[in-house]
Amino acid sequence: MDKAKLVKNSVMLIATAVLAFALLRIWAGFDRTSCFSGTGDSAVSACSFLINWPVGGDKAEALYRRSRLYSAGSDWKDEKADLERIVSGGAAGLARERRAQVYTALAAVSARLQDEASVVKYSELAVDSGSADPGIYLAVADAFIDGKQYARAADVLLKAPIPAGQKTHPYYDALAAAYSGMGNYAGAYEALDTALRSVKAPRPVLAATAKQMGLVCFELKRYDEAKLYLGYAVKAGADCPECPLLLTTINGSLGD
Repeated sequence: MDKAKLVKNSVMLIATAVLAFALLRIWAGFDRTSCFSGTGDSAVSACSFLINWPVGGDKAEALYRRSRLYSAGSDWKDEKADLERIVSGGAAGLARERRAQVYTALAAVSARLQDEASVVKYSELAVDSGSADPGIYLAVADAFIDGKQYARAADVLLKAPIPAGQKTHPYYDALAAAYSGMGNYAGAYEALDTALRSVKAPRPVLAATAKQMGLVCFELKRYDEAKLYLGYAVKAGADCPECPLLLTTINGSLGD
């Protein structure tokens, strides 16, 4: 083969490679649109193409998007696998908001898969990453309360970025439980009083808060209030097997 023909063939080979690469880039662009805007199996396939594409910097985003598609399809195991793949690839490199979303999603899917250890682990990481999901803060606080780490539970709840108008009875109940565990019954009383005076709730929810308020009032020796709240809790159907004995003790203290 003469030199001119060799050069010509080399140029044609390079041009073919460049054209093929350009076409693949265009195809990848179309798949990016399908991945991030589409739904169902076709969107999953498009995201898979981007994830396996050897060049490009959106693999973590494509994985997160595919995990959301799996979640929409109730494919919990595949969802969790994609999210954990993002974490293993270096979650620290993600934007803080996205990192919080990944950990929040991992906590949620771990709950669906009944993986309690992972729920606690990823909920804590979500909180540390600044998640704005109130449910995550409650989940972490409840886990700390169950482990008798009351100060940590209170700290999580007090730092939760939840506007006052969006705080629910479960939030104030958890905060009161944390304060009670620390022996801060005055703080518990204040939290529960805020819930009962300011937050509307169905009767069963009110009954649960009233029961807790009655127990706190008993510890504070505010027996008149304890009798009022425990009496309401019993009438409203709260699960309170200890209430009758407490009410008898309170009546004795009040001379009733």
